[in-house]
Amino acid sequence: MLGVAPFGVIYGAAARDAGLSLIQTMGMSLTVFAGASQFIFVNLWHTGAALLVLVLTCLAVNLRMLIYGATMARELKPSKSAGETLARSYLLTDESFAVSIVNFHKKGFRHRRVPFYLGSGLPTWVSWQAAGVFGYLAGSVIPESWPISLAVPLIFISLLVAILRAGNSARPPKYVSAVVAGLAALVFRDLPYNLGLIIATGLGVFLGAVAGSRNAAGSEREAGR
Repeated sequence: MLGVAPFGVIYGAAARDAGLSLIQTMGMSLTVFAGASQFIFVNLWHTGAALLVLVLTCLAVNLRMLIYGATMARELKPSKSAGETLARSYLLTDESFAVSIVNFHKKGFRHRRVPFYLGSGLPTWVSWQAAGVFGYLAGSVIPESWPISLAVPLIFISLLVAILRAGNSARPPKYVSAVVAGLAALVFRDLPYNLGLIIATGLGVFLGAVAGSRNAAGSEREAGR
């Protein structure tokens, strides 16, 4: 909650600066509930980007949720209803995913994964919504000298490290994804409309999947011997 709060405050203040109303700002937090894409939406909206570019960019950024969702579906017991599936999906964030995956494989968590996941997702939701309101209302009085924006890269760096360290067998593909996406983001950083982010995401996912397939094939060959 402490890690998400500064992120939410920055989002609320940025949305206010972009000309969004409080209802629009919090409406996006309640329906989208994905910090990275909300930041990108606000930034592109503020620069007057075309609606199609705005939507496609946000969708591309949220593609990582497909990977998160597939991983969580494998780790958690099947949902008992469509409503439970939607609730689990709604609470899926970078933070709840990272915290859950890191702890799922610890001793004694086999039969407590669902409540642990929900227990990480709900506080994150509360923190994000409350911080967004505070940031919007207090955006005009927060001193520019406060390094609040530093919280954004720090949050993602800490999440990246936690995800890379989680588990053992899947580490090489994750490293490939991280390195490729990072280098591609630097190479294509000057492209307009955040297209470099889309390209970096696609290359990271694709080459990470290729590395994962080769890693799995190698493991099968070793098992066959």
